[in-house]
Amino acid sequence: MHFRTGTKDDAERIAVLHTESWKTAYAGIMPAAYLNGSLLEERRAMWITRLASSASEPAGEGSASLVVAVEDTALQGFVYLLLQPDGRILLDNLHVLPTRKRSGIGRQLMRHAFTWAAAHHPGKAVYLEVLRDNAPAVGFYERNGGEATREFVERFPAGFELPVVEFTWNPAAVNASAHIGTTPDLIGPLTP
Repeated sequence: MHFRTGTKDDAERIAVLHTESWKTAYAGIMPAAYLNGSLLEERRAMWITRLASSASEPAGEGSASLVVAVEDTALQGFVYLLLQPDGRILLDNLHVLPTRKRSGIGRQLMRHAFTWAAAHHPGKAVYLEVLRDNAPAVGFYERNGGEATREFVERFPAGFELPVVEFTWNPAAVNASAHIGTTPDLIGPLTP
């Protein structure tokens, strides 16, 4: 398994993995019509736009980070972080191929995420939002030190609402979970 900084060239593979992950994790939680509809096209447009705009970010800016897990040439998972206006860091996406869940890839991706956060934004908390009914993900974040800090209902653009739990890792937890001596290419800013 190799971990590297993701690029705009990864957008299509990320969109496919993101879609597969949602279809598996959210079956029975999100409406089937949504999951089986234009989800791939939505994810593709999102990742192409997101990675194209991140690629234009000045070197060293460090407001976003994408790390991908690759085995041979196949994408196995990814994590994406964004610095938020309130100073916290949003772990916006963490996805692993459904067939590779519980293999340790997600935990390794989180460590790379915390390493980037600690290196580029020391003293900042990292948080994420997860669907409350996604019990495997909720359990994963609890086992990995996340503290439930808020619950709310999110309205999705497709017209449905679902309960969400926010998990937060305070700066001390981020630092404790970060890799020591990680290679710079994994903690650098998101650039092509």
